[in-house]
Amino acid sequence: MICSSLKKIACLAIIVCSTWVLTNFVEAQMVEDGLVSYWPLDEIQAGKKVPDVVGENHGELAGESKMKIVAGKVGGAGKFDGLATVHIPGTKTLAFNGKDEMTVSAWVNAKNDEPVKGVVAGCCGTIVAQRDINGWALRFDGRNGGKEMEFIVCPGWNGDGGFGFPKLKPGQWHYLTGVVTKKNQLLYLDGKGELELGRPAPIQTNGGTETEIGHAGDGGFVGLIDEVTIYNRALSQKEIQQNFEAKGMAVNPTTKLTTHWAEIKVLR
Repeated sequence: MICSSLKKIACLAIIVCSTWVLTNFVEAQMVEDGLVSYWPLDEIQAGKKVPDVVGENHGELAGESKMKIVAGKVGGAGKFDGLATVHIPGTKTLAFNGKDEMTVSAWVNAKNDEPVKGVVAGCCGTIVAQRDINGWALRFDGRNGGKEMEFIVCPGWNGDGGFGFPKLKPGQWHYLTGVVTKKNQLLYLDGKGELELGRPAPIQTNGGTETEIGHAGDGGFVGLIDEVTIYNRALSQKEIQQNFEAKGMAVNPTTKLTTHWAEIKVLR
């Protein structure tokens, strides 16, 4: 009887602990619905490969210099000097031409007040862009006094020259998110602070899927970039806040739950 009671107590304890662990585990992870590419920028693999850990859009080091891996917001991060590029050839999962929705996010840590090496003074510090900014871009543009951190979307470079947040303080991590919906494009800073701008037409990328991290045709970002994600849908503010609070992506939570139930059965 005593042994049986102890087993029941042990089972109850495991159930309670399992529920708590799983709940907190899920709450601490990024949104996965619609996630097509995730570059944690934790490592450079053989052949100068920068892995996409959820899709097949692996990047490769390019540019006049090379990105380095340093301590980041979550794990490692890419250190960019304004010339280094992670070039992603792209697949159909990054084909947003003619589409009405997408979301792009990244953690950034600017080196200084003007984190840019560009072809024009102050322009432009590309964080993430598609079709060499002829599609969309999350970037720093020093020409926009007080609204330097911007999100532009083609056609017409919608949002260029004023749709942005003030420059970020050097040495601090901030989470930038650009969202395209059927009618608008939105920009978030650290999970909130939403800016909204009307959009005249579906996304235009001139038929290509090539994507760049850290540098594009009109310039590169100087500082650290981490946890770059692209979704094929428009994330809500709640989901963006969840990603802001996340510590990376879940690692097989189903297996964890199965393991807990297996442990309980052994005690029965």
